[in-house]
Amino acid sequence: MLLNKENITEIIPQKAPFVMVDNLISADEHGFKSSFQVRKDNIFFKDEKLQEPALIENIAQTVAAGFGYVDRQVGGEPKLGFIGAISKLKVHALPTLNSEIITIIKHLYQFENVYLVKGENFCKNQLLVECEMKIVVQ
Repeated sequence: MLLNKENITEIIPQKAPFVMVDNLISADEHGFKSSFQVRKDNIFFKDEKLQEPALIENIAQTVAAGFGYVDRQVGGEPKLGFIGAISKLKVHALPTLNSEIITIIKHLYQFENVYLVKGENFCKNQLLVECEMKIVVQ
């Protein structure tokens, strides 16, 4: 594990109660991997399930954590990034209380400071949400 819940907010701009990633498991030039625990106090927990916005935000925050970690490894500071677009969004299932979500990000393409990534969240090997995101990094 590269970063845990105690220090993840050092490299992502979000703060409680909007943090949707607990641990950064891996980060390299091919992509990133994180984990996140579904808790009852999550602002997107409703009807005994974590709702779609949390899963999409989890993908975006995994990207932010991965880029922030990579920046720190080369002596830089984490850069601010923005979602430019979300496409090919498919929601397959929603996780329940205390579930662990594993999120996998794959780098698809980069042009200057714009990155295209594919994100997928899983719970017990079941695909929850998948999408592509264009991320613009300042």
